[in-house]
Amino acid sequence: KVEVLGEKIQSTKKKYFDEWTKSQNNEKVSPGHFFKYLRSKFPDDGIMVVDDGKHTFLTAELFPVYRPNGFISPTDFNCMGFCVPAAIGAKLSNPDKTVNAIVGDGAFTMTGMEMLTATANGAGIVYYIFNDGELGQISQFQKIPLNRKTCTVLPGANFEGVAMATGAKYLKMNNDSEIQSIIDQANTLVKENVPVLVDVNIDYSRKTFLTKGVVKTNLGRFPMDQKVRFLARAAKRHLVG
Repeated sequence: KVEVLGEKIQSTKKKYFDEWTKSQNNEKVSPGHFFKYLRSKFPDDGIMVVDDGKHTFLTAELFPVYRPNGFISPTDFNCMGFCVPAAIGAKLSNPDKTVNAIVGDGAFTMTGMEMLTATANGAGIVYYIFNDGELGQISQFQKIPLNRKTCTVLPGANFEGVAMATGAKYLKMNNDSEIQSIIDQANTLVKENVPVLVDVNIDYSRKTFLTKGVVKTNLGRFPMDQKVRFLARAAKRHLVG
């Protein structure tokens, strides 16, 4: 039974991953293609640090982890702003290991200046900012029932300016065709023992398993009359606007 369950999990994960890599995106960076190449260039004993947001669940779903303590996340308390300083702590504690960090643009604006600490201590960390101009996970949760987004749009930040101010190297990843070259450049630059900031024009158009699961679970908790009323109101918003 354990073997059958393991095979089911493996086949389901493969099917899910394949859905993310069916086509190339010329306008934005597809998470599936991004994580596929990042994983191929990431050592098995490396440490991946994430923040709180949609990128957290994309990383958990699309980035295999092969060693204990290879994935550090603030998901117990969902603390935005965790990633930048946490990655510094991980690198200073494990100077001989590769440390990468994935952080949303909203979370990065909270503690991004801590990269100055990384520069001052020679902590070579690659920070990938998943930049979509809004609080992506909250935005998606709002869009499903309300058909509109409230309180999620972010003012445009000049992340290249932040990199300059903190002594970090800066790279911009615009679409799928740039994934390999930018990741390779970042891996080269970080060998200079400086933080590298990669501004990723991420495509958040697809729902994560987390989003689907939350909607399904919460809807299932409603009594039937409330469930019908909730679905009717959501349908009206999507049809009428």
